[in-house]
Amino acid sequence: MPTIYICGSDIPENSSKGLVDTDKIKAKLKSLKCAVVNPTEMPFAKMSWTDKLDNRVQLLKKSQAVYVLPNWKESIMSRIELTVAMDLKLETIFHPMSHKEIKQIITALGN
Repeated sequence: MPTIYICGSDIPENSSKGLVDTDKIKAKLKSLKCAVVNPTEMPFAKMSWTDKLDNRVQLLKKSQAVYVLPNWKESIMSRIELTVAMDLKLETIFHPMSHKEIKQIITALGN
């Protein structure tokens, strides 16, 4: 079962950009038999920024792909996560992407 890491904030800065429903994204990925890691749901609040980053990098290292939300550029943490994912040569899925395209990527992860 491949693990997909969600990169970016699920809280849009400007609602006119459109709301990204991470629950729907997670459900879609889980329906494709993926484990989903969403760091915004993790208890990092009391950690220092450096510890948060270290924990997120460790989660990325355990993942096979990264699902990038549209607002990733607005967060320094997300930009670092994407850089780490690229360095780890993780498959990258940029939102929005069709169910068929996501399925093809996930299927290829098993090979």
